[in-house]
Amino acid sequence: MADFSQSTVMITGGSRGIGLATARAFLQAGARVAVCARDKHALAQAELGLGDLGEVAIFQADVRDYRQMESFAEQVLHRFEAIDVLVGNAGKAWMGYFAHQPVALLDEVLDTNVKGVLYAARAVLPHMLARNSGVIVNVCSGAGQAGIAGLASYCASKFAVLGFTESLAREVSGQGIRVYGVCPGAVATDMLVEVTGQREGIPPERAAEEIVRLAGPHPPVAPGECLEVFG
Repeated sequence: MADFSQSTVMITGGSRGIGLATARAFLQAGARVAVCARDKHALAQAELGLGDLGEVAIFQADVRDYRQMESFAEQVLHRFEAIDVLVGNAGKAWMGYFAHQPVALLDEVLDTNVKGVLYAARAVLPHMLARNSGVIVNVCSGAGQAGIAGLASYCASKFAVLGFTESLAREVSGQGIRVYGVCPGAVATDMLVEVTGQREGIPPERAAEEIVRLAGPHPPVAPGECLEVFG
């Protein structure tokens, strides 16, 4: 595992699932880690689990609100002075016939998965550009590579994140910033249970391992690409 002892990592949706596993993995690699989530109780539980691993900061923030993402980034910079890695992870899924999806839940999926990723990147990118240094890893999905019946809005959101990742990587090419996607298949997380009623698939730690690799000095794919993780 690469040494991140001089790095600060900012993670959205870091109170559970892939985000929590990623926070744990970066802390074990020596990084300072800042995570945000909406649920105050889940954040408190995450803080208890992460506190013994290293320096961690917990913030309550909603990725769907740009001002909150901007404030999150500002607070991380105030505390740690730099943001070296951003992991855009916060996600929301809904399963069922698209014609039956409540519009409020359609908005929540798109706002969380698409705006949340863009807002976090927009809040952090000026800082990275000023330093000519930084890595952004967006948690995409195999559902962003192929349409799946019953997951229309989720697939649409993840296809959008893949396109954004590729576009942003090209935009910042040559400016010291690398942008990647990670595309896991089914991951055994609380979100999967909420959607399907079953906890199956790869452990979130497996996806976290690849996120850390992407942020390190020897990433397995080129900027703009999405690293598939199926086992």
